[in-house]
Amino acid sequence: MKYLAFLIVTTSTVFAQWSDTSDVDAPICIAGGDQAITKIVAEESGGCYVSWFDNRSGGYDVYMQRLDASGNALWQTDGILIADRNYSSTMDFDMDIDSAGNAVVVYRKNVLGGDGIVVTSVSPKGTIRWNTTVQSSGSFVASPVITASNDDVVVGWIKDNVSDFHRLNVAGELLWALPQSIDDPAGGTLFVADIQPSLNGGVIASFVQYTTYWGNKQLKAVLLDVDGINVWDEMVSVMVDNSLQYGAYPDFISDGEGGGFFTWYGVNPLQCYANRVSANGTIWGAGQVQVASSLGATQRVDPIAVRDGSEFVVFFRSQDNSQNDDGIGAQLFSGNGGLLWGNGGVTLKPTTSTPQYGSFAAAKTDVGVALFYDESASFGDDVVEGIGIDVSGLLQWEASVASTPSSKSRMVASTTGDGILLAWQDDRSGSNDIFGKRVNSDGSLGNNGSCEGDIDGDGTVGVTDILSAIGAWGACANCPADLDDDGFVGVTDLLAIIGQWGSC
Repeated sequence: MKYLAFLIVTTSTVFAQWSDTSDVDAPICIAGGDQAITKIVAEESGGCYVSWFDNRSGGYDVYMQRLDASGNALWQTDGILIADRNYSSTMDFDMDIDSAGNAVVVYRKNVLGGDGIVVTSVSPKGTIRWNTTVQSSGSFVASPVITASNDDVVVGWIKDNVSDFHRLNVAGELLWALPQSIDDPAGGTLFVADIQPSLNGGVIASFVQYTTYWGNKQLKAVLLDVDGINVWDEMVSVMVDNSLQYGAYPDFISDGEGGGFFTWYGVNPLQCYANRVSANGTIWGAGQVQVASSLGATQRVDPIAVRDGSEFVVFFRSQDNSQNDDGIGAQLFSGNGGLLWGNGGVTLKPTTSTPQYGSFAAAKTDVGVALFYDESASFGDDVVEGIGIDVSGLLQWEASVASTPSSKSRMVASTTGDGILLAWQDDRSGSNDIFGKRVNSDGSLGNNGSCEGDIDGDGTVGVTDILSAIGAWGACANCPADLDDDGFVGVTDLLAIIGQWGSC
């Protein structure tokens, strides 16, 4: 008990970083230099991994941080170095969590003779487990993507005018003799845009395809099985007409049944569309569907999708034809392409000249879906707002998430239990840093919906929970007291319990 009293006294300054007020944000990285292109993946425990490009020492290096369920950093302040690079600009990268709970990140890196593609595995304790080069130098490479697939991970990347893929096991060993290369049957350019898991260890990959530089940019898709074999007889045309904007590489989401749900906006007309591709390579019966009818002089851009059971919510930004006025709308699709919220969808924010909206991030909650966005009354004075809606499209809550005015961008979200974890770039210090927030399913902020520290289940995090953790001290498997899921009950778990102290 003397040890317990000493622990509580000496850690009395420990607190949960996830603030319950909009004017205080969790500083994930506030190191010198510029931090850019944030990725976040939530863990089942309520914590998360966050990764970003970091220019604190010259050259955009790859950094990563792990946070516990209370938002406390589990690794060194401002993150750990994953890859030392010397690039003066950025291209996209990607991150996921493997079946063992390790973070896996894929990125472009300087290798002998030029640029290559490297995958790194990082343990929950912040130890780099392995680095595997999947593409050596000699070709133009860019924008790699990654997804967990059974006990393995599959990566894809742009190489010259085609796209290559490889599969790695949990030890970082390459499982295919050679990368699987996917080229355009029409002889054009085929750039991988995103990748999601499918059935039986397979993955669906999406591509941007074009035959000439000024020609239409179309979305295509293929399914690779566990051995890297292209399952579908033909590449699926996700789009049936129109063109993507040059430089657009839309994400897609899993449909929960081995297929994918795709959203994008075309440039002529400037409207948002959706399509679903099943695991057998067929599109839904409705074909390519516009998210809302073109009422009056309304254009729609920047769609982002969330799956809600067998249905799909698409949020989008509405504009007038001059693109000076902004608004926010949403549509609910049935599994076969029906517009469940009417031809026009629902209006969440009317189209007006001020404020302006941007940087959308969306997530499923345990009671509906939520959209988070930058709202700006003037340039550089962005705040983060949130909206929760139910399956009828009715507003459940509105929340001020981050009210400190500054330029904010590249917001990302990941669902964990009954909450959503957010991270974004923020230049309140004069150069981009990384800040974060937890938003609960009811729109409240902080750890109101998180109570992993209540080990004894009495509704209060207190002394008995600390005693339970001390009683389980040491190595363990699936222990309730192992809050950070590192296979060991130790000091970080005690600090997490203290961070959640009180009723919950």
